[in-house]
Amino acid sequence: MRDHPPTIDAEPRLHQSWMDNVRVALIAGVIVVHSATGYVTDIAGWYYDDEMTSSEVWSAVRDIPVLLGGVFGLTPMFFIAGCLSVRSLARRGRAGFVRARIVRLGGPLLLFILVIHPIANYLGNLHQESFGFLHYVRNTEVSVTWFVAALLVYSMVFAAVPRRLAAFAPVLRPRVLVGIALACGFLSFALWLVVPLDSRILLNGRVGEWPLGLVVFAMGVFAANARWLDHISAGTQRRVGWAALVGFGALLALLVAASLGDDDVATRADVPTFLFAMVMGWVAVAFTVWFVSWIRHRWPTRGPLLAKAGRGSYATYVIHPLALVLTMLAMRPVPLVPEVKFVVVAALAIPICFTIGYAVTRVPGINKVV
Repeated sequence: MRDHPPTIDAEPRLHQSWMDNVRVALIAGVIVVHSATGYVTDIAGWYYDDEMTSSEVWSAVRDIPVLLGGVFGLTPMFFIAGCLSVRSLARRGRAGFVRARIVRLGGPLLLFILVIHPIANYLGNLHQESFGFLHYVRNTEVSVTWFVAALLVYSMVFAAVPRRLAAFAPVLRPRVLVGIALACGFLSFALWLVVPLDSRILLNGRVGEWPLGLVVFAMGVFAANARWLDHISAGTQRRVGWAALVGFGALLALLVAASLGDDDVATRADVPTFLFAMVMGWVAVAFTVWFVSWIRHRWPTRGPLLAKAGRGSYATYVIHPLALVLTMLAMRPVPLVPEVKFVVVAALAIPICFTIGYAVTRVPGINKVV
């Protein structure tokens, strides 16, 4: 490890390759998960799923990694957004920061809700439904851009926080991480008493997961203010990684217990739901710190191809549902079993989506937004 590299919010963009690498890795994972929901697992609906596997056993086995990836796969991106928001707010001021966030997050969000989601839904269901395109426009939702919607709200909250509180810089200690994990769990449980985790309010914006994202975003702010990532040793990284692994095991045990009891977690004010919320907070904090630290020290640089993928990562995330549906439709005539087709489609879709995402950033005007 290097001794005392520049702090995150002062680090030049050229030397933040590791952040782009985090985005590329996670968004590639998102594409794989959504490919899986189209072919081999029914844990979440996808625009195109009329070639779903008939194997209930394999589907159940694959449900677990898909579920965990769907819940925790974006937490490191909330962390990075919190880190970068510190520098952006300092550079732009409150008014400039708010304007920039509204343009960068609000514009693509509206485009997705009004255009991309309805088109992807219409094309993906052509073989199963006879509804016209306007039906999907009327029934549109936030879908995968719940991350963008949540980040827009967090950014507005951060801009309104008093400067002294926004500059809070706790020293990185185990008890600080434990406190953040507890806050994440308590806030999630409190919200679930009013808005269940599986609630579809606000255009199915996955509001039940917003407390988790908010706390991790705040943790990113703390990390930027106190230069946490400069001081994470290899030993600390390993311990946090083991904590995340144990947390995943505990979460898996809770899910298995719920399934054996023919009950759903996070649906009522009871002890299992409370435990589920607390373990979610534990995993979110430990996994995020481990993953970001691991990428920063093990994958700090990038080549030209990764540089382009990183530049187009945000656009890739927003447009990938439509690009993935088109890839699935193109593969529809190919006679492969769903399990094999899932692997083929995921392998094809990752470069296709990132290529389109980067191409979008080359369009004049749009390149200033994404």
